[in-house]
Amino acid sequence: MSRMKRYAEDVREVQEAAGLAGLHDTPLACLKAIRETFELCGTLARYYHDPLAVSARLTHEAVLFYAVAVAAAPRAARVVVAA
Repeated sequence: MSRMKRYAEDVREVQEAAGLAGLHDTPLACLKAIRETFELCGTLARYYHDPLAVSARLTHEAVLFYAVAVAAAPRAARVVVAA
């Protein structure tokens, strides 16, 4: 698999995890889910030539998608996401 294809798949995985993290119904559950997403960023970044830079980019993507998910779903309309 090419590096670009792998990176694109890693970005999609992080975006999905961050989006789901924003849908939890309690702040503590959201915190736990986004923390796991950040850990995923670090784990995925280990396989690249410059893990620090890749980790920063993946974390940035996670933050963006988490913010969109939280802003898009009002607190009352959130569903409980199975962990």
